[in-house]
Amino acid sequence: MKNYSIFFILFTIIFPSCKEKNNSNPVIDTPKNEIIQLTDKNLNSEGTFLFTSKNEQLISWTQHAKNKKDTYLNFAFWNTKTNKFGRQITVTPSKGLQLHVESMAKVGITQKGVLFAVFRVKSRNSKSMYGGTLYYTTSIDRGITWSEKQQLVTDHTSSSQSFFDIEQLADGNIGISWLDNRKLHKDRQGQTLYFAKTDVSNKFQNEIALEGSVCQCCRTDLEIGKNGDIKVAFRNLIAPTEIGFPTIVADTKTEVRDMYFTSSNDNGESFSKSSTIYADNWQVNGCPHTGPSLATNTNETGAVWFTGTETNSGIFLKTNTSNDKKIVSKTGRHPQMVAVNGNYYIVFEEYYEFENKGYTKIVMQVWNTTSLLKTTEISTPKTNNDHPVIKAINSSKLIISWINTDTRNAVVQYAIIELKFR
Repeated sequence: MKNYSIFFILFTIIFPSCKEKNNSNPVIDTPKNEIIQLTDKNLNSEGTFLFTSKNEQLISWTQHAKNKKDTYLNFAFWNTKTNKFGRQITVTPSKGLQLHVESMAKVGITQKGVLFAVFRVKSRNSKSMYGGTLYYTTSIDRGITWSEKQQLVTDHTSSSQSFFDIEQLADGNIGISWLDNRKLHKDRQGQTLYFAKTDVSNKFQNEIALEGSVCQCCRTDLEIGKNGDIKVAFRNLIAPTEIGFPTIVADTKTEVRDMYFTSSNDNGESFSKSSTIYADNWQVNGCPHTGPSLATNTNETGAVWFTGTETNSGIFLKTNTSNDKKIVSKTGRHPQMVAVNGNYYIVFEEYYEFENKGYTKIVMQVWNTTSLLKTTEISTPKTNNDHPVIKAINSSKLIISWINTDTRNAVVQYAIIELKFR
């Protein structure tokens, strides 16, 4: 496996067809009635998540029950006939889960059709007030019935797990990455990054520690390449006393929190040594609560992330064919990305003011190998929205979902983006 010391993004596919020759110039079709409110405005809903595979597309979120006290994980299947998500299904064993927009609960599905719902419950054993335990439950009948919930980690020395991601692996099973309070290195700060995958018994097995000093509260990101390789991106934490702390920074007392990745070409049996995506050298005494996002084209993978350095703050993207990162937005937050037809589609939230009032919009940008092609505001103008996610249904259709906070209770909204090419 090749290790790239500097990572990621963007690749243009050259098609033989004349009609597709200029596919780097997409026309974004966004009809006025496209934005759909998925959840009840009377019930607070947050933490939207999209899961896609070759055969299925799902959306999941955390929602309060009608009693306004209990919380449940809910999800819906994509309906190809109606071009919308179907009826809401409740994961009943998830009652009482923690509601968190950066460490959101998630539902995924294996190639054989087994649903996996993963969620976090407040930990009674953790010394930290923020400690929580990851649980999962499965369904073999498309959510009608569920297995009894069980802990992801059985090691009693682990009292908190969080900021996880799930994907369908090349073999059809589910892989999961997460942060764990178990110390891989006792003398280092931060959390330990772990990976595990499901087996024929529909259980997560063979966990492996990947990195021992990871930023505590930024989500991790799993990406499965076209050849089936597994990539895990995360925000690393390098203290001044640790090997790898940059010698060029003037402040020798504050840790650096930059984006890193590791990869596996044997379906998660082993992983490469972690490498930096880009050396921002961001020194911050605390977690910024915003993780990286990866996307893969035919033979390249891209990364988009937020950094808050004093001289170069904002959202950036990086290609593995370029030494330079590119600025996406100086004021945007929480970026997510998907690759389609040689282009990269990046969504993020961005604050702006209009007539002395502040709003937060969901923005989508389209990039090719070298430059920005188009910027589109996805959410309704003069509203407040955050934490967007994006996935591709196919080569001509995207789903973008986010949280809208204009009503008393937050709601989940989504939009269908039709891609057309000149």
